[in-house]
Amino acid sequence: MDFFKQSAKEILRYEARLVLKKYKPKIIVITGSVGKTSTKEAVFSVLSKRFFIRKSEKSFTADLGIPMTIIGCPDVISNLFELLKNLIRGLILLIWKTSYPELLILEIDGDKPGDIPGVADLIVADLLLMTAIGEIPAHIEAFSDLEVFIAEKRSILNTLDRTSTIIYNADDKTVFDIVLKTECKKVSCGIGSGSEISGSEFQITYGGKEFNIPTGMTFDISFNENKYPITVYDTIGVNNEYAFLLAFATGIHFGITEKEILSSLSKFKPIAGRMRLINGNKDTIVVDDSYNSSPIAMNQALSAFKQLKTSGKKIIVVGDMLELGKYSAEEHKKIAEQIKGVSFVICVGIRARKIVQELLKNGFNEASIISVDNSEEASIEIEKILEKGDAVLIKGSQSIRLEKVVEEIMRHPEDKEKLLVRQEERWQTT
Repeated sequence: MDFFKQSAKEILRYEARLVLKKYKPKIIVITGSVGKTSTKEAVFSVLSKRFFIRKSEKSFTADLGIPMTIIGCPDVISNLFELLKNLIRGLILLIWKTSYPELLILEIDGDKPGDIPGVADLIVADLLLMTAIGEIPAHIEAFSDLEVFIAEKRSILNTLDRTSTIIYNADDKTVFDIVLKTECKKVSCGIGSGSEISGSEFQITYGGKEFNIPTGMTFDISFNENKYPITVYDTIGVNNEYAFLLAFATGIHFGITEKEILSSLSKFKPIAGRMRLINGNKDTIVVDDSYNSSPIAMNQALSAFKQLKTSGKKIIVVGDMLELGKYSAEEHKKIAEQIKGVSFVICVGIRARKIVQELLKNGFNEASIISVDNSEEASIEIEKILEKGDAVLIKGSQSIRLEKVVEEIMRHPEDKEKLLVRQEERWQTT
């Protein structure tokens, strides 16, 4: 089967090249370490009313996922029948003239060395969107050092030519340095002044009879000396604001009016596990950021949670940040420095014990720290302390499975498949 899979990869890549040559779609590439999926969905929301678009359903590497998205294969190859079906799909596109998207939105990850360079052999990007990377990025463990990781990310520039455009997060120093010397047209996005498209500091909005229930956030987008207020519902956090700034810039790039862009973004549905507001048991509110974690994402989540007003306690459930390699211990210690103004901290996992140690060292009340090994134990502990009016932030790396904690305390667990991450069958058996 391995021989067939490897052969299929090569054939699919060859078919994908021919498909691109035949149909000539414009290609949007999204990469970075934080906020790629939210940016992809925001961009899709802005462009989909004007163009026929296909987007990758998840973050893919070049060897298989990108060719499959180009061809339009619905699933990965897991057996010989699916392998043949996908190859036939590619042949049909090449033999007959069929309806094909005008735009492809490709979310590209780089979990290990060599993931990204292969993309340049396959595509030429008309537009590159670069989200935040951070000083110590996710997946750094797979690379020998930070410089090798940055070189991997920089290799995405090989997908560009001189007619391409880069839209990027200018507040992220790593991203800024990567794009600095490129000859392409560049559009900067950031919070505050100094970027071509800028956002104001977001403010959390509230509703309910006493206006004490968080409902979303509001901020201004500034462009060409004009300010455009926008309100986003059911989510908070600067990570989502950056996604909107990049999507706004993308809309402008494709000639869509500011009014149309704002209309599309106002209807944006938050992504599961990315700072999503979910009603909890006992009239509580849960900030579900359980999809994944990294130092920069953790910092953004804690900063947003600090702004949140609540009539009850503030509780943080924080899980291990994985794949940080030699940086792990120090980065977990740094989390403790950011945890202030909360009543309880539940630390989940072996690495999170570093947070416990640092919290105690910093004088945090020992009775307010709970250390557990897994999400099941965390669910039991949070039920003991949850009371009316509390707000809970839940964040950890994918393997820690903290969405299980969200499910335990959400008001309507019957809606979990619509609201939570990792609800597919393959996750339910692990």
